[in-house]
Amino acid sequence: MSWNDILKLPEGALAGERRVPKTQLAEQARLAKVPAASVKLLDKLRDIRFFASLNKSNSRILPVKNDAYDIESVIFLTCGLNSTTGIAEALRMVHGCFPNPTVILAEGFANPGITVSAALRRKNLAEHGAFVTERIYSSGLFKMESTEYAPYLERLSFAMLPQTTLMDYLTALGDRTLLARSVKDLGFYPVCKDADVGLLMGHVKAMNALTSKINELNDARKSKDATLADTTKLRIEMRKLEQQRESVMDEIKEICR
Repeated sequence: MSWNDILKLPEGALAGERRVPKTQLAEQARLAKVPAASVKLLDKLRDIRFFASLNKSNSRILPVKNDAYDIESVIFLTCGLNSTTGIAEALRMVHGCFPNPTVILAEGFANPGITVSAALRRKNLAEHGAFVTERIYSSGLFKMESTEYAPYLERLSFAMLPQTTLMDYLTALGDRTLLARSVKDLGFYPVCKDADVGLLMGHVKAMNALTSKINELNDARKSKDATLADTTKLRIEMRKLEQQRESVMDEIKEICR
């Protein structure tokens, strides 16, 4: 299945998936003042291709130009992954190479699976002409054929996203991608009434934050340096956070019922 079978972008936005040389990306990273250590993460990427550029001329969606943002287009990249370990940092580095918002459609080879990562970029108010990443929305790794993710992929269709401004389009795509990250915990893709979307997003963000903290504590508990007292304390803290997460998950299920 082609990515545009899912995204259904206007034909004029498609760029033919021409390869972006890693040397060119590394040069862009240096110009964008990405730390040298981050540029080394390019080794995790098998290849990067320019998939599409959505702009006013090919979509009639308005750009956003003000004191904080200069969004002339939303860039779509496809990316083959040599490794899916620590891939979030590698994709963050790629996002940092472009002034415009980017959507990366990544696919693993050694470890099959896909991930969608979308970044909103804004002007760096401390440095003229520079941009910083304001927010990254990531779906996490999943298999395209997984039925639990079908509602998410359906909602990435161009016609199902707002077409008022490019920022509205990117933000809506990002929010839907953030919801996809909750599927592993919930067991389903959360969908609710339009009136409850804000409430749902707040609960999902809280749940994802709790999951990250639980994972962090679990890693610390498994550390070779952790004492018996440490592991006991960490286990108690984890259980408290798990109970909080279960409570938030119940709220999400109620909203989606």
